[in-house]
Amino acid sequence: MRIILSSPCAKFTALIRFFFLKILLIKKLEIKELSYIGTNLKVYIQRNSRITVNGKIYISDNVELQSRGKLSFGNACAINSFSRIIAFGEIKIGDRVRIAQHVSILDHDHKYDFQDGILNTAGFTIKPITIGNNVWIADKVTITKGVTIGDNVIIAANSVVTKDIESNVMAGGVPAKTIKKLI
Repeated sequence: MRIILSSPCAKFTALIRFFFLKILLIKKLEIKELSYIGTNLKVYIQRNSRITVNGKIYISDNVELQSRGKLSFGNACAINSFSRIIAFGEIKIGDRVRIAQHVSILDHDHKYDFQDGILNTAGFTIKPITIGNNVWIADKVTITKGVTIGDNVIIAANSVVTKDIESNVMAGGVPAKTIKKLI
């Protein structure tokens, strides 16, 4: 992965943030290689939970990562600004996955019901998410619980992924469906 930044100062401060994060979250966050960490990163890792990066990762500014279970990334992944990935159970992201801006990946939904005419939103329904290798997730995509996305996939902007996406395709829409084969 090649990162082009406008100034040596930006690289240096990203490096400082990387080491600070590794020290601060030493038992909960594992990043195997030197990585770029942008400003205003929000990281929440609950007790007995973990975030693992099996190589390098590029995390842009204003990203949110939460793990109340297991959140794992392969090598050479990138997460752009204002995206959020929240694992209450488990989210696995493969190698060379590119996540554009304003993407939401959530492995849970609120449970809800009405009791005496009042909306009750206590509890969650949780199902794991798996994203394969060489995947590009474009701007403003939402990936919902229980979804598996294959290898070599492009998810078009503004899509909502509610069902599995096979390998080697471009998918898009609300809900996302295969648009065309890529390979």
